[in-house]
Amino acid sequence: MKRTAITAAVLGLILSAGAAPISAQAIVSSPVRFGIMGGATVPLSDLSDFNKTGWNAGALVTIGVPLVPVSFRIDGQWQQMQAKSGVPFPADLRIIDGTANVVYTFGAALPTKFYLIGGLGVYNERFKDPDTDISASGTKFGLNAGVGFKFQLTGFATFIEARYHNVIHGTDVGGGDASGGDVRSLQFIPITVGITF
Repeated sequence: MKRTAITAAVLGLILSAGAAPISAQAIVSSPVRFGIMGGATVPLSDLSDFNKTGWNAGALVTIGVPLVPVSFRIDGQWQQMQAKSGVPFPADLRIIDGTANVVYTFGAALPTKFYLIGGLGVYNERFKDPDTDISASGTKFGLNAGVGFKFQLTGFATFIEARYHNVIHGTDVGGGDASGGDVRSLQFIPITVGITF
């Protein structure tokens, strides 16, 4: 009985010692973190008929109290998608967006975390004819929501996420300028990997 109690106490101390660095690191880490990200951008709906899967790159700032599941994130991304060949009105698409998001993290004290992210954004779109350099552009509002996984390491974290973006009344391919013509929502999913520090 006494030996069992001693064994349990030793195991408890070992587990506590292993968990202490993670908890201590979380407590002393800064509430403001910066990051960079990049990956592939997948066009959806009508946009996928005209544009290929492209790429994205961006930067972010996260504001949150350690061990609290709710935090806030402001980020900006450059999305680039080339026109498909053989389609009417081919146009390369460039979107520069800035979004403000709420992030809810499950298991905030764990080294591997699953999170939900969503918010509002401003999207500057530019369609450009690859042959003539004629372009049309406009700035619209939109929504985004997605999921991600974060892997906490010593002094920094890596993450992978996918977010659905819906640009409300964005300019569709062949729609002319952003104020008229064939005006639709633009929908795409950036799949990104990144690092925060």
